[in-house]
Amino acid sequence: MWRSKHKATSGLAALLVVGSTACVDLAIVNPNDPDATRALGTSGDVLSLVAGGYTRWTYTLSYYSSMLMFSVGSFQHSAPWANAGMEYYGRIPRQPTINTPGDANVRNITEAYYQSYRVVAAVHDGLKQVDSGIVDLGDDETAARAYGKYMQGLAMGTVALLYDSGYVYDETMEPSDAELVGYQAVMTAALGYFDEAIAQANSASFTLPATWMGQEVTSTTLARLAHSYKARFRAAVARTKAERQAADWNAIAADANAGVTADWDLVFDCNIPTFCDNGNGGVDYALYPGWQMQNNFVAGMADQSGAYQTWMSTAVSNRLPFIIVTPDTRWPRGANEAAQLAAPGEYYSVNSGSTRIWNRPDRGTWRWSYYEQTYEPFYSDAGIDWAGSIPEVRVVEMRALVAEGDYYAGRLANVAAFVNSTRTTHGLNATDLAGLNTSCVPKLPNGNCGDLWEMFKWEKRLETQFAGPLRNGWYFDARGWGDLMEGTILQLPVPYGEMLLLEQKAYNYGGVGGQFAAPLGTYGY
Repeated sequence: MWRSKHKATSGLAALLVVGSTACVDLAIVNPNDPDATRALGTSGDVLSLVAGGYTRWTYTLSYYSSMLMFSVGSFQHSAPWANAGMEYYGRIPRQPTINTPGDANVRNITEAYYQSYRVVAAVHDGLKQVDSGIVDLGDDETAARAYGKYMQGLAMGTVALLYDSGYVYDETMEPSDAELVGYQAVMTAALGYFDEAIAQANSASFTLPATWMGQEVTSTTLARLAHSYKARFRAAVARTKAERQAADWNAIAADANAGVTADWDLVFDCNIPTFCDNGNGGVDYALYPGWQMQNNFVAGMADQSGAYQTWMSTAVSNRLPFIIVTPDTRWPRGANEAAQLAAPGEYYSVNSGSTRIWNRPDRGTWRWSYYEQTYEPFYSDAGIDWAGSIPEVRVVEMRALVAEGDYYAGRLANVAAFVNSTRTTHGLNATDLAGLNTSCVPKLPNGNCGDLWEMFKWEKRLETQFAGPLRNGWYFDARGWGDLMEGTILQLPVPYGEMLLLEQKAYNYGGVGGQFAAPLGTYGY
């Protein structure tokens, strides 16, 4: 495994060359190439290069990245298919990464790394041309710098969330200056870039064109987005309960309160190829008919009939789907399948049609469920042209981060107020700072009614599903709350290709008993 700093003389330099040859839409140029000045000789060239960063970053959310494998791994959804690492990384017992060329799922554990550094390369090359005096952006310079710093924060923050280490690299550096450092150092740098983006956005009024981020973005909105990402990244970077609780929750709350005031959606339109299905493929397939079920390990906590506890006490290989009976109106109402088909829930419905995926029993009938999420307007299909929007950052997530900090600080009345703000609108009784739970939702595997902390987690999960960091808030929260199944991967290794360039041996994480594998979780699994 990687244990010490390594100069990026071969590693990052080669990665940036990969970026220059593989990203046709960004036309990334190696900064050591004598043709760089010619290729990026005008303000239009530079703006086009830098502006492509957001589209490139959305690939970190895609089908080809780790979105689907971590979603099934954290029980955010369930599917029996081998696509995108879902079957392998959803297995029980949990399996380690396979960080080797030729593995069927290796792209899913390496994609976010390479795409993030292609973003970094683009911003580096563009801003370096400006700093060197070769290109004058005129009135566009502040907007380009604010956006560029925002993208550096997004890209390097993404690496820090997912990988054990990465490079800190910007326009003030050459590839040989960068070193492979641990995820905390990468995250510290990402937060600093967000601060620079906020400062630039606050220094002038501008509006980014819709071609940059799929919609027009004002300087005020960009600053609020940077605050929101700072808040979610500070919390989500934790690998353990101890790290999560030790986060700077005052800073998280300050950024969350300065963050978005309305839900921010990723807007896409397949009539505009650069804003088509790049960042939507992951959640699209997580919710596509014939691909999605709600996993009973978490969903079952809504149940009041005792079926969930029976299911949990049954050998994993013998578990079969069951009907959830609950007062939580986000779920269907009624005591049997027929009744629930006639009374779908506000967020979830029973699927009894041809798209019910009770397939591949050899891969585990415990993956099967009666339920699918039908709440989110994640995409609309108008003939052959897909267009729509996907929730990316929600106000309720920001409020939940503030409430989590309140919980650690003992301000329990504030936590109860957050819980009640959604709980009571979905048929459940209000709680108090003592954790009164007369509705008994969630009802834990051991049959106990969840306390205030468990009610908080339940509300955050259901209200931010598929809209948390990298569309995997359930994974990052569960990692920091200690809720993941034993053996689940806690972080990804640096891709084997990068280790080869550094003349180091590739390594793996996760799997029961492996390095950076989740311990036995909160719920006993």
